[in-house]
Amino acid sequence: MKRGNCYVTSEALYHNLGGKRAGWKPMFLRTDSGESHWFLKHNSGLILDATAKQFGRNKPDYSKARGNGFLTVHPSKRARKLMEELTWQ
Repeated sequence: MKRGNCYVTSEALYHNLGGKRAGWKPMFLRTDSGESHWFLKHNSGLILDATAKQFGRNKPDYSKARGNGFLTVHPSKRARKLMEELTWQ
């Protein structure tokens, strides 16, 4: 799986799933190899990492993550494009 898409993927899912009002929080961590990684965490504790497959069996240590906001309040241009692709029906 191609790397470098976790931010925009998490951002698009965050907005499509209802964001903060629906109990989702954007999360950020540095992997053991020093790469940045983004995913979502629900208030229930559920982790939603749509790009986790890129790590194979070596999943990130989600306990090292911290909550972090996205750069924009509204979906970015890249996130809007992905959201349109996700909801094409």
